[in-house]
Amino acid sequence: MGMQQLRAALLAGTVFATGCLSSSYKIPGGEVQRLASLAPEARGQRVRVVQQINEDNAAPAQPASGETQIIFMPRIGIDISDDDYRRGGYGGGYNGGGFNGGGWGGGRGGSGGGAHGSGIKTGGGMNLGGSSGAGDGKAAAILVLAAAAVILVAAAGVEGSRFDGFAQLHPMQPVHLYSRDGRYAVMPLAWIDPQTAAMTDHAIVRSAEGPFHELERAPLDRAGFTYGMYGGAGTYTSIDHSKTTGTATTIQLGYFPDQKIGVVGSIFFGWRDNAFNDTLFESRYTLELQGYPVQAGPVHLGLYGGGGAAYRFEGLGAMNPNNGNESSGALIGGTMLQLDVNTRIALTARLGLTRAHDEAMTDAMVGISVY
Repeated sequence: MGMQQLRAALLAGTVFATGCLSSSYKIPGGEVQRLASLAPEARGQRVRVVQQINEDNAAPAQPASGETQIIFMPRIGIDISDDDYRRGGYGGGYNGGGFNGGGWGGGRGGSGGGAHGSGIKTGGGMNLGGSSGAGDGKAAAILVLAAAAVILVAAAGVEGSRFDGFAQLHPMQPVHLYSRDGRYAVMPLAWIDPQTAAMTDHAIVRSAEGPFHELERAPLDRAGFTYGMYGGAGTYTSIDHSKTTGTATTIQLGYFPDQKIGVVGSIFFGWRDNAFNDTLFESRYTLELQGYPVQAGPVHLGLYGGGGAAYRFEGLGAMNPNNGNESSGALIGGTMLQLDVNTRIALTARLGLTRAHDEAMTDAMVGISVY
């Protein structure tokens, strides 16, 4: 399977979650300000929108259509009563005065859902070897990995299905405005003045309230929470000093304050069979700093480094199952290669080096990152 087919297959696997998404799209406050600086008739040509998981709870507005005439001079100073608002209509349902004209009403609730990234928590600091032996630690790790995989599929399904990019709207598309102090107003896109835009925290538009055409998705955006899962191979040295490869897996949860730098917590599980026909099981709990300084189109090159604790449990056969147990600090570092699938999902490859138990271990893994 080629890379294009792999990316297409990953996107196809997220389609099941589309039914969980709403017809509401968030416009960030900065984008509202940008739009307000444009000529009214040009504002709908390319608008940055983010599809929401749940519908917002504002009442419906009178929808625009392809035949709706662009009106540049709104009626000023008309308060929105609940009855007028429910009926909608440009004459009674909109207040063109914005904040200064009395158009902000009392708070009617925020937009539903839509936090960037999955915000899904995983367990940490677990001693999965314990006195029950390395084999039991491996079995417990497999259960944790299975649960993490279910979470990953759900997160990738929802986040991968959401449209996050640029859309074309009608200039008279109703825009639901939410101020920074919790107040609310609704008016056509063409009527938003710079003062109203400056007081807006965010806005909501609905695809059912006007002509709404998706243009293109935005590039990969890491800002916010991230969740990922990776698998591959790693090297481990047995108590008999033999060094060979085995399974390596990692679960990660973290936060990127901007596009290129983030802090991520990792749970690592690895294992292999040893010369005693038993299991060598390795677990690590680390915190790492990730950076992606290089980008060439959809390809991103990054580095990571950090540290934490490492635990090893090695069975030495039925007569002496736990003599290989030990723990130590762990220092980790390596390189990462990412291929963005869409705005919120990337395929990630990791090549790492770990120093723990007085030995150097390597690992190579590939998986999915959700932002």
